[in-house]
Amino acid sequence: MISRRLVLGAIAGASTIGASRIAFAKEKHQLNGKDLLGENIKKNGKHKIHTTGKKVDVFAEVNNGKVTGISAPGMQVKKVRSRQKLAETAPGLSLASMQLAQADVYYYGYWVYDDLTDNYYWFPAEYVVVDSSWVEYQV
Repeated sequence: MISRRLVLGAIAGASTIGASRIAFAKEKHQLNGKDLLGENIKKNGKHKIHTTGKKVDVFAEVNNGKVTGISAPGMQVKKVRSRQKLAETAPGLSLASMQLAQADVYYYGYWVYDDLTDNYYWFPAEYVVVDSSWVEYQV
C-alpha cells in the first residue's frame, strides 16, 4: 500500500528536479570573431566562422573588409558593445596592462542565442560598421 508521505515525497522530488532545469544558467561562450574569420575579412561574401553546440552553422557577412552582419539559422542575433575585452587571444592569457591602456576602446560583438546557449563573437572596431544600433553588453 502506498502512503501519502511517499506520494508527496515523490511529487516534491519530481518538482525539484523539474525546477532545477529552469534554474540552470545559460551557457555563455565568448569567442574571438577576428580569429575565427581570419583572412576571410579580405573576401566579400558570407563565410562560415563557427558551429554552435546545437550543430548550427554561424556565418559572417563581409563587405569591403568589414563584418556587416552575422547569421545563424534558427537563432536570434543582436549587436552588443563593451569596453571590456571579453574574448581572450589565447587560453588562460590575460592582457591586463593592455586593457588598462585601452580603457576607452570599444569591442563589438554579435550575440547569437537560443533558449540554452549564448554565443558572443567579438570584433575590434575596425572590423565592423559602427553605428547607433549597437547596445551596451550586460553581464
